[in-house]
Parts: sequence; C-alpha cells; structure tokens
Amino acid sequence: MILRKLSKEQISAVYKDRMVIDFPPSELKPLSIILDAVDKGIYEGLGLYDGDRIVGYSYLVKQSADYLIDYLAIYPERRNGGVGSTLVKLLSEYMGDAGSIIVEVEDPEYAKNEEDRMIRIRRLNFYLRNGCCDTGVRVRCFGVEFVILSVGKLKSDKDSCLELYTSFYKEVLPKDLYTDKIEFLGYTNG
Repeated sequence: MILRKLSKEQISAVYKDRMVIDFPPSELKPLSIILDAVDKGIYEGLGLYDGDRIVGYSYLVKQSADYLIDYLAIYPERRNGGVGSTLVKLLSEYMGDAGSIIVEVEDPEYAKNEEDRMIRIRRLNFYLRNGCCDTGVRVRCFGVEFVILSVGKLKSDKDSCLELYTSFYKEVLPKDLYTDKIEFLGYTNG
C-alpha cells in the first residue's frame, strides 16, 4: 500500500462520497473551508491506495514543521485488518521530519451511551497502540469533545500543546467560526 497526495478534485470526491458517512455532521468542516486551506498551502489530503484503489484517507493541517491529523478513516470493507495501522505508519514516514503531530480522538468520558463509549475507547486504544501519547489536553471542537494525542516530538508542556492545537484552527477557520467552535475544556494527567 502507498500514500498519494490527493488533488482538490479528489479531496472533494472523498469528502462527498466518504467523509459525510465516516464522520458525524458535527465533526465535518465545510468543504469550502478545507479547499480554501488547500489553496493557502496549509492543508492536504492523502489517499491510502492498495493498487489503484483508495482504501483510506487522511487530511492534514500543516504549520511550519507541525501537523494536525484532521481526519483519518479507512473504507468500511477494509477495517479491522491492519489497514489503519498501515496508514498511521505511512503517515509517520510521510511526516518524518515533523516537529509535533497532533491527533484528535473523541473523548470516551462524553459518550452518549455504552455502545458509543466502547467505540470511542476502541478508537483511542488504536492510536495509543500505534505510537500516539495522551497530551492531557481536552477540547471541544465543533461540539465534539476530544482527547488530544501527539506523535513524534511534542511541545514540552500542556500549555504549549494547547497553543499549537488552537493555532491550527486559527489558521484554517474564520475568526468567528473559531470563536464559536473551539473550546478548551481542561487538562488531565494524560
């Protein structure tokens, strides 16, 4: 399997065909914001290909040498077979010279029910198994509560991590949308 950078047309197609299914509406940024960030050179989409067929994707925000993994998903027919771990490994290689890499995962503490809590725990454990560390930073982004994880070199303290995390959204979102949609919830022992 290989990673390929997606064109704006491919980013749009994945958004319309998969992201609207793979992510709840509350977690999806408008496609226009994503494409505007691509035009600014601070956002990119990567497809995970098995031969000529896309089987997963990741959308990234980049600032300097730091990244935010904004979206990551594997196509349903390829889940639970190690493809997600392959994507994370290839992303780590792709961002090999990165400073800090930030990942958002839905916080199990805010699950709606036991089934939702188990899904969130499974996702969190997936990232932890694949080399991510809990930063202790907790946020609400577009109405969804997240645990903030990191891969690679992390800023030395929670305040710096939070500052880096919020800087990604300040760069991508209009000011009023940022103010309305990004909220710091607190720190844990992470």
